[in-house]
Amino acid sequence: MPLRELLPIVLLGAGIAFGAGSAACAARPGSTDASSSSTAAAPARLSVPASAPAAAPGQAAAGDPAPGAAAPEPLPPSAEQIADLPPGAAIYFSLRNSDLDVAVQYLPELVEVLGEANRALGSQDPPDVMLAKAGVDPRRPILGALVPAPEKSARAVVDAVAKGTTGKALEKIVRSHAPDAMRLRILVPLTGGADPRRALAPVIDVLAGAPLDACPGAARCAGFGARAPLGVAQGRLAAVAAYADGTDLRLDVVMPLFLPGADPAVLKELVAFGEEQGGPEGRCSRFDASPVVSVCLDAERLGELGVTFGYGQIAGALAQGSVDPKLVPAIAVQGLAEARQNLWLAAPARRLASDGTLGVTVQGKRSRLVGSWALTDASRAGVERAFAAERCAAGDAAAKELLPALRAAFGDPGKGFDDPKKAVTAFKEAGWAAYAIAAAGTWPNLLGVIANALDRGPGADPDYQVCARYDDGRLVLAAQIRR
Repeated sequence: MPLRELLPIVLLGAGIAFGAGSAACAARPGSTDASSSSTAAAPARLSVPASAPAAAPGQAAAGDPAPGAAAPEPLPPSAEQIADLPPGAAIYFSLRNSDLDVAVQYLPELVEVLGEANRALGSQDPPDVMLAKAGVDPRRPILGALVPAPEKSARAVVDAVAKGTTGKALEKIVRSHAPDAMRLRILVPLTGGADPRRALAPVIDVLAGAPLDACPGAARCAGFGARAPLGVAQGRLAAVAAYADGTDLRLDVVMPLFLPGADPAVLKELVAFGEEQGGPEGRCSRFDASPVVSVCLDAERLGELGVTFGYGQIAGALAQGSVDPKLVPAIAVQGLAEARQNLWLAAPARRLASDGTLGVTVQGKRSRLVGSWALTDASRAGVERAFAAERCAAGDAAAKELLPALRAAFGDPGKGFDDPKKAVTAFKEAGWAAYAIAAAGTWPNLLGVIANALDRGPGADPDYQVCARYDDGRLVLAAQIRR
């Protein structure tokens, strides 16, 4: 197995994490396809601090060719834009729309989303041309955040199914959990003079599967009061509100776990979501919006995202009536146990890292992936001793030299994670969110699993290099891959 194929656990979690938002949008009720705390409340900084060394995400590595001169110079998002994102997200992300051709190599989910947008427009243009015609500014990144549903509340629905609750009693419980929904906010930068309503066309059908009702005239707009959006759409999957924030476009998406997106109760949640602002609230101190793709990940919130997504899938599948009623409680109990593996993976007894921030930068024919994690009291001293000076390894040497050094520096992985079989089982049962949880900061607890996989044959890759260093209380990993 080539070493690069294991990067989703550590670095390519950036793509997996952004894909979580796409996966959440793509999932339908009834589908069976899926089963860190902050010590400060300071505003997030979306550029690498001045103290960061030369290998920070937005910078070129020594010897690499400079990015093409034709690409527009990126502009950093303002503090006001960051504050427009909701607090408490599992994932904060940025995407350079000027480099979509590169981004889709790491985020294959974008291909489907952009393809659907093109079909909605009847366009044959490449994605970057399509967005340019809609007035999207190529100099500034698209920003977004994905907020999970509350786990304790959502679990009550699956618990009711597991206890054999059916009929009107179950329906009443489900309806009382209308607020249990995943919420997604996307901030789309527009060029001066661009019409926000025109920019809506490529995305509303994709996100909601329904046409936009223009405000203030539509009945759905009444609940928003004086803060009415440009329009509202409600489809089977989600409810969407589109706002014009200055010349930019803000899209709020509410994806209920247990109800159709067109349910009137979901509209109330969409109105409430419009008031949620504040941004990462002290997290994401190394999140840098200049790379092609960047994410900031919160392991505990990702655990909540993965487990509640699983709850929705369980309830939807069992509600279809195709399962023997006698078997429904047992299936619900088993599904509940598997979904809750997300919570176990997200909260190791011995936490070693948190605040995962990852970015992909393209430099000529090479891709540079940089991940940075805040170290805990349990790991900081060991990692500082081992990586005060940067250590690099290429190809097979990364598995034979760098990985053992990382494993020794982090030390004991904690209860449960010292059993590779248990950890692998949890990873498989947790589903797609496990990769993002690992990338957020639990991958050091999984180094034994990674080592066991590489022992079965890592393979050599001469065009692949990984470097590790300690930097002001954080571990930084940088990988360079020839494209």
